[in-house]
Amino acid sequence: MIVSTPFVEVHRLRIKPGMQCSMHRHLHKWNDFHVISGKLFIEVDKADYPLTDTTELGPGGTTSVKPGEYHRFRTGDEPCEALEIYHPAVLSEDIERKDCGGQSGPPEDRDHVRV
Repeated sequence: MIVSTPFVEVHRLRIKPGMQCSMHRHLHKWNDFHVISGKLFIEVDKADYPLTDTTELGPGGTTSVKPGEYHRFRTGDEPCEALEIYHPAVLSEDIERKDCGGQSGPPEDRDHVRV
C-alpha cells in the first residue's frame, strides 16, 4: 500500500507472469488500474448487460471498473507492475454550477461573448 485515506487507497502491484486475482466486486468503490510496466488484462462482467469485457493495458494505460461489477486482473507472459486505486466516486462528477462562465467585469465592459 502506498496511500490509505478514508477517500482513496493506492496499492503498488508487482505481479508475476501468468497470475490472476479472484473474480470479485466492490459494492461502493471504483477500482482503477494504471500500468507502469508489462501488460495487465482486466476482465469485467458488465452489470448493465450480458458481456464479459477484457481490456489490455500496456505501460501508461489506465482503466476503471465501476462499483458492483465483477472483475479480475491477470498478467500475460511477462511480469507487470501497476497501481491499483480505490475511490468512492468519480471526482469529476461532483460539480454543481451556480452560474455560467464568460468574460468578467462590469456588464458595460463585456463584448456580449459567452464561453
